[in-house]
Amino acid sequence: MQEDSLMRKKETMLDKIEQIIDFGSVERLLQTMYDRQIGRPAIPPLMMFKMLLLEQWYGLSDVRVVEEVHDRRSFERFVGQEIRQYHVDDTTMVKFRERLRESKIEQRLFELIKQQLEEKGLFIRKGTIVDSTLVHGATSPGRRKKNGETVDPDVAYTSRKGKAKAGMKVHLSMDQGSGLIEQITLTPITVHDHHVFEELIPEKTKIVYADKAYDSKEHRLYLKKQNQRNGILRKACRHRPLTMKEQQRNRTLSRIRSAIESKVNDLKRWCHLHRLRYFTMKRNVIQVVCAAIGVNLKRSVLLVQR
Repeated sequence: MQEDSLMRKKETMLDKIEQIIDFGSVERLLQTMYDRQIGRPAIPPLMMFKMLLLEQWYGLSDVRVVEEVHDRRSFERFVGQEIRQYHVDDTTMVKFRERLRESKIEQRLFELIKQQLEEKGLFIRKGTIVDSTLVHGATSPGRRKKNGETVDPDVAYTSRKGKAKAGMKVHLSMDQGSGLIEQITLTPITVHDHHVFEELIPEKTKIVYADKAYDSKEHRLYLKKQNQRNGILRKACRHRPLTMKEQQRNRTLSRIRSAIESKVNDLKRWCHLHRLRYFTMKRNVIQVVCAAIGVNLKRSVLLVQR
């Protein structure tokens, strides 16, 4: 009996994610990054992708995730015990991310996993909440190399509540009922929220909630055309203050809209997105998308348990 109990594995979040998601379809998409005529990649790309997810969940570097995969049984089960057959190091991780960046399939990976969660009925599709958050860059704006080139030209300054903020901006939308992320994108910090609004809205949603930064005649007309109710907080103009009715409406909608702030905190706390890891926006897009996938997978475990 003691031997049997010792052989039993302790079920972790990673094991539960394996029960929810069919990673076979993810593997088939990852295989499209490689030329079949040349041959299969030396290390299965699904293993590498799962290691990227582990980096996000546990805040690990490329060097540390390789060490932990070989040291922790739960990590090894998640990645695949066949990982013992391969030599994986931090250089391997860098090359895999570069291949992901060149193939530009990170958004397709996000959509593929989101589709599986939707097929399991985890998305409520009652309403969508939109917001953005500032994320620190891997370096400070204007920092230069020895040859005079800018280290990261995509990192810049903006002003938020009278204080200078540096980095890039993450825009996201969240399913109101489930708390799952619908869409996510990364832009320079100087891009106004107004310009990213429409690409964050799913077709199936019934109502869209957002703060005053998104309020405009253009967006109101867009939602009306999409047959979606307008839950955007109204913004006062210089010669048109808000009426009492509009102020009351804002207070009511604000309580609903504020739910997305916890999702932003999840991205920064659960998937360590308080700071970007890499130089240039193209490389950081992979980190942002993997963070969104990681948050959705972790959230799906809670939803299935309920």
